[in-house]
Amino acid sequence: MMPATNPHGTAPTRVAFRTIGCKLNHCETAQMQELLSASGYKLVDWDQAADVRVINTCTVTAKSDRTCRREIRSAKRLDPGCVVAVTGCYAQVDPDAVASIPGVDLVLGNIDKSHLVHHLREHQALRSPGCVDEASPSRTIICVSPYSDHPGFEGEFFNHFYGYTRAFLKIQTGCDSSCAYCIIPLARGPARSMPKADVLNQVRRLTARGYQEVVLTGIDLGSWGRDSGAGSLADLLALLIEEGGASRYRLSSIEPMGLGDALLDVIDSAGDKVARHLHLPLQSGSDPVLRRMGRPYDAAEYLDVAAGLVGRFPDTALGADVIVGFPGETDGEFEETCSFIEHAPLTYLHVFSYSDRSGTRAALMEPKVHPETIHERSLRLRELGERKNALFREKLVGTDQRALVLKERTPEGLFVGLTGNYQEVLVDGDETLANRFVWVRMGRPLPDGRWETVPVREEPLAHSEVSAR
Repeated sequence: MMPATNPHGTAPTRVAFRTIGCKLNHCETAQMQELLSASGYKLVDWDQAADVRVINTCTVTAKSDRTCRREIRSAKRLDPGCVVAVTGCYAQVDPDAVASIPGVDLVLGNIDKSHLVHHLREHQALRSPGCVDEASPSRTIICVSPYSDHPGFEGEFFNHFYGYTRAFLKIQTGCDSSCAYCIIPLARGPARSMPKADVLNQVRRLTARGYQEVVLTGIDLGSWGRDSGAGSLADLLALLIEEGGASRYRLSSIEPMGLGDALLDVIDSAGDKVARHLHLPLQSGSDPVLRRMGRPYDAAEYLDVAAGLVGRFPDTALGADVIVGFPGETDGEFEETCSFIEHAPLTYLHVFSYSDRSGTRAALMEPKVHPETIHERSLRLRELGERKNALFREKLVGTDQRALVLKERTPEGLFVGLTGNYQEVLVDGDETLANRFVWVRMGRPLPDGRWETVPVREEPLAHSEVSAR
């Protein structure tokens, strides 16, 4: 295959990526990077000079959109002559708004991002057949394919997760729920799952190349297999534990009603092979708000799930998303949410200020909560989340935890490790420690959220022939 060349010479075209948003986006960035690398492009870090800059976007909130626009504009400032390609959920949902940003050359939807190489090559001729709006003076190429009623699972196999010690793997995408506030079904389409054999094949590829931890991710992860009748997430996780080869699996965000006894049994039987860390979106602790949101549970049902999980695995880090200022949220309903979180066994919060998303039911709901009220409520919930997290960290002092040592080092030369319950720990050691599991005794929690630790013992590499460092 002939190497990609930039417009000014024969050197390989340098491509830098900026990824905004969820773990799915990070996984899809890794897939695009591998395709580009295989086609002769040279991957560089964002702060290096680049001929092409790709921004993989998010649109879950208005704040996400603002972040994306800022990063898109910064790309041209970093390299005025570069090609700017924008893909991801913001590009999928509002391609015209993206194309109107000065300097944008390519706008690719979520399905189309897998054809990035093709579109970059077409752009060299300032034209992509069937995609260019002939009336557009900017000549920005827009390729945003709509989702069909029954789309297949899109994604390419990949072997490397550029810049990371751990690997994220998208095994599910899309969503069939209809939460009133959520634009993700428009951005990602209906729910669909990676076939079981493909998941196993992909995990084996990653572990064979030295990745010790694989993070399984999806838009509605707990629904894996439901669309195809391939089984359940519990069945898949049991198969990966038995045959996948990773030393540790981690589940990303999962809807609370997707955390059934079968999945908990698999996690229990797996021991240290499954991280004691789960994120269960809550959104509100008030039943009237949950009903208006269209959430499929009430506060009591959520609490039963959370209490059952933590009762079974006491050192689990259990996080939740909370939306503040949903249309019509009264002072009393907000206080119900505060009281619920105060008594629930949560260890951290992700607090989101509500923002209208065009095309959602909530955008038409009234009355809207005043922005100042939303800001004040958000501050209260974030303070509450910090108190909950401090209590959780107090309980971990003196315990022994299994941590994966990442390639990241502090300015003082200490490695940063990640425990199963998602605590960043500082570990002293030489280069051979990177990408290894170590047991550490939790010492003093530091103001930046990390921990001082005392090493207890190291584990041998499960895949010593290749390192993912």
